[in-house]
Amino acid sequence: MAKFNSTTFGAISGRHGSAVAATTKDGQSYLRVYRAPSDPKTDKQVAQRSKFAFANSSLGCFRNLFKETFNSNRGINIGVSYALRDAISGEAPNFTLDYSKILFSVGNVNQALSASAVVTADTTVSITWDMVEATLSKSDDKMSFIFFDEATQLSIHLKDRSIRSTGSESIQLPAVWKNSKVYCWMYISTSDNLQNTNHSTSQFVAELQL
Repeated sequence: MAKFNSTTFGAISGRHGSAVAATTKDGQSYLRVYRAPSDPKTDKQVAQRSKFAFANSSLGCFRNLFKETFNSNRGINIGVSYALRDAISGEAPNFTLDYSKILFSVGNVNQALSASAVVTADTTVSITWDMVEATLSKSDDKMSFIFFDEATQLSIHLKDRSIRSTGSESIQLPAVWKNSKVYCWMYISTSDNLQNTNHSTSQFVAELQL
């Protein structure tokens, strides 16, 4: 890299042929040989890029849902980040996605205890949980449920459908989901005296065959 002063051109910057010029805050100009940015494709980097592509492709169906549950336009990025850490396994190109480890919310509100779900009739699902009131689990905490049909890649978000003290909820899923494999999650929300909403970390409830 060479330093120079130009009375003809004054301060210059940018690429000029095979050289790159830049000017510092104190007015000093520098020239250096331009070198194209390197893009090394090591096995580790290729595998990571492949895993990232798999995550984005597999979780794209949750884009709008992640936006809602994480309350952020960057919801898909947040959801993919957690999935890369916990829900995706295997080696390139044979990755697998474990739906039970996908997260739709993260927080310190207590999760529901002994949560379970069963199909009671046709496409009706009964979800039950135990009610224990503690510092971070109140009787009026709001319960939200998420259902995902693997065949159609469609999801249903039932926000604030019930409250913790009820201990159960019966939900009628779409008739077109009959004979489908469906995944169920739940998360819990509570508001403090300042009306700030806090959430539990979402929990996987069951894999159901309708």
